[in-house]
This record gives sequence, C-alpha cells and structure tokens, in this order.
Amino acid sequence: MNELKYVDPKADLTFKKVFGEHSDLLASLLNALLPLPEDGKIVSIEYLPPEIVPDDPLHKDSIVDVRCKDQNGRQFIVEMQMIWSPDYNQRALFNAAKAYSRELPAGGNYRNLKTVYSLNLLNDNLDLDVPQWYHHYRLEHREVKGETIDGIQLVFVELKKFTPHTWPERKMAVLWLRFLTEIDEATKKAPRDLIDDPHVNEALEIVEESAMSDAERAAYDGFWDWVSREATKEAERRAREAEMRAREAEMKAREAEMK
Repeated sequence: MNELKYVDPKADLTFKKVFGEHSDLLASLLNALLPLPEDGKIVSIEYLPPEIVPDDPLHKDSIVDVRCKDQNGRQFIVEMQMIWSPDYNQRALFNAAKAYSRELPAGGNYRNLKTVYSLNLLNDNLDLDVPQWYHHYRLEHREVKGETIDGIQLVFVELKKFTPHTWPERKMAVLWLRFLTEIDEATKKAPRDLIDDPHVNEALEIVEESAMSDAERAAYDGFWDWVSREATKEAERRAREAEMRAREAEMKAREAEMK
C-alpha cells in the first residue's frame, strides 16, 4: 500500500478547503477550541461571506478566512495567521466589533445582539514571555469575579507552543491542534488516533496532495513563497525594534551614571 503524501493544512488554500467548505468540520473545530457553555454547543452552521462590509463606504472592508453563524445566530470568525505582527490583535478585535455592530438593524433591540467569537490560530509566537499558548479575552469586571458583559470574545492559539499533554481533558481540541501542527509535506503517514476520528480523518483526506488540481498546487506553492517573503520582512522589523530598544536602554544607563 502506498503511503499518502499530505500538504500543510495551515496554508490559505487548504485551510479554507477544510473549514470553509465543510460545515461539519468547522463546527467540530469551533466546539473543540472555543469556550462555549455545555448547553451552547454548535449544532448547525451557515456560512457567511468572508467580507465584512461597513455601513459607511468610506470605511475599510474586512476579509477574513472563514465566517459563519450557528443555529442560535451567534457569529464566528476564524483566522489562520502565519505571521504575527503587533497590529494583528487590534485587527482581530476590529473585525469582531464590526461583525457585532452589523447584527443590529435600524431600530433593532440591543437585547437581540448575539455574541461574536473570534478564533485566531497563530503559527507564530504572540508572547514569548509567557508559557501559555491559549489566550481567551472577554469584557470582565476587574474587581467582581464572574461579572462580564457579553458581546465579543477573542481566542488566540499559539500553535508553536502547543504540546498535546498540556490539554489532556480536551481530546477533540488536541486532535484538531495535532492535525494543524503535525500534518505537512513531510508527513508520509498520519498518526492512527487522527485517522480514527471521523472528522479529522475527513480533513486528512482533503489535504492529501493527490486531491489537489494543478492550479491549486500552483496557488499553494505561491502562498508559501509569499509567507517566506513576509517572514523575512517581519524578522527585519523585529531586529530593528530590538536594536532601538537596546540603544534606548544604553542611553538611559549613561544618563543614570551622569547623575
């Protein structure tokens, strides 16, 4: 039996093929990774256009990887981000806020607004100073524990920090994160526990190299060329910032010696 060869599911084309065209796989991913209440799991999904158009045509449009709503009207935005930059967090908040504000028609009741969840999968480090790889943000009272304002919730997952043993109680989440972190062009044979799960196995079949057309393969290769160029630019930017911080620290140290 020939060993299967896979492509990386984190690439723009493959990620959207898996989660932007198969609602059962997207629902499974969201149920696994988002902090949804036990009685609020996603049962069905309706895809929404990935472009979030503002009311004011002079304002900026937003295009996300995947956007949908569930049976309760809650909206979900999913982004696969290969390179993190300082403005990414604000962009994620901006897109979620825009989706939230678009829920209410003229004359609508604010009580009818539904929570918008933004799931951001980062193939980069968000914060090297902390070991946590799962970051959940929501509006919460600083002094009264559990007192929150529903509306927007942001989740950032740092894939490079993820290790399966850090989340043993969330089996399905671990399987999906292993799919995203362990499957790539170097994979000749998928792990048995990924194959044994029906949803993850369906995703594995989608990212088999043999399932790609010539045009899709060209787009896939072009995406990684773009990622390489952007990674070089971001590394140069970070190096410049580090050099500036070092110079500022040196100047402060000299000023302190002169006092």
